[in-house]
Amino acid sequence: MLDENVVAHMVRRKIVTETFRRLPPEKKELIYRAAIRLFGTYGYDGLPVDRLCKEAGISKGSFFQYFPSKSHLLEFSILIFDDYLARRMEEVKSRETAVLARDRIAHLYHAAVLNAKLFPAEKIFYLFVTHATAHAGVAVEGIDLERHLSNYVREIIERGEKTGEIRGDIDVNLTAHLVSIIFGALIGREFSGSRTTGRPSGELLVSFLFDGLKR
Repeated sequence: MLDENVVAHMVRRKIVTETFRRLPPEKKELIYRAAIRLFGTYGYDGLPVDRLCKEAGISKGSFFQYFPSKSHLLEFSILIFDDYLARRMEEVKSRETAVLARDRIAHLYHAAVLNAKLFPAEKIFYLFVTHATAHAGVAVEGIDLERHLSNYVREIIERGEKTGEIRGDIDVNLTAHLVSIIFGALIGREFSGSRTTGRPSGELLVSFLFDGLKR
């Protein structure tokens, strides 16, 4: 279910209305699920409000009682999804038992890429938001869904540099940024179903980072 604290914050920011906040949790969840599936499938410009209303089981009049505009619905959907990703990353970190940076990167790869725990519609929505939002009819500013992954990667890289697993003569922020880019590409490929045969991508990533950058 949606985090009601996040919804309340969006009311204060006028992304959703107080009328929406008062809806039953199941109704808010239904609208959210319909939104991410349809935005992921049709994009922003290709999704009529009427289609969303039909899928979510609400009238067009009710829609505008809940959201000031379609762009606000998109921002609502991104923020709810962003909250889920943040909680998911905290779960990954809490279950990590590895000590070495090499093993922590491998753990993160399996948890974030291979076992992301996202439904097909959520994977498509992730691809839409991270790769297509800039080309949509609206720009949602200040939202970076991949920052949770990037922050965690930087934490692992910083620790690996301090313990000597990763060479210290390359800027740690640059290394973390490059690894985050690779992770983003791997997630995009996995979610889009564009897998390649040969050596597993996780092994290639670890080899690049620790065999290619060792002292």
